[in-house]
Amino acid sequence: MKKTMLFAASAAVLALTACGAGTASDQPSEAKPVSATTEAPAQNVRTPETNARMAQDSSEGLAAFTYYYFDAKNYALQTGDASLMRGAAADCSACLADADAIEAVYEAGGWIVGGQPKPLNVIAAGKPDKQGRLSAVVPFMQDASTTVGQDGKIIDSKDWDPDGTTLTVTANYTDGAWQMLSVKETPDAQLPG
Repeated sequence: MKKTMLFAASAAVLALTACGAGTASDQPSEAKPVSATTEAPAQNVRTPETNARMAQDSSEGLAAFTYYYFDAKNYALQTGDASLMRGAAADCSACLADADAIEAVYEAGGWIVGGQPKPLNVIAAGKPDKQGRLSAVVPFMQDASTTVGQDGKIIDSKDWDPDGTTLTVTANYTDGAWQMLSVKETPDAQLPG
């Protein structure tokens, strides 16, 4: 009986050891993203990725690029790193002003909770002009946001607007890539149809 119990205990130890095979350093670890709160900034935010459609000189290419631009802005809002946003909009003064404002919050030791931009659709308005510029109408929503200072105090907050708005974006296609030229709020813009 003792041998049976000893054998069973040994087998259990071996089974448990086998379940934990490999060390933590052997396993790839991808930390889960953590959303910002008024207590702490976001962590482990995934970097937005480009895609092949963005390189197309077409309304679909502009749409893919526009979604990427807003992903880059979302990334900046969560991390304070506006380099992707700047890279996509080097010639857009309003975009660069937004990037400056986001970076200033983080450089001062604060962070932003929420505010994620949500383009609901990107509808090209016409065809590219001779310079390669194309505009699109973008039904748009943005989450409520709170700006938190270094001391943890709330500096600013903006409510969610359930009605959203409409943006008009204009981008330029040159050398195989789109570059944002302007992003303007145009609530009275009509969707092309």
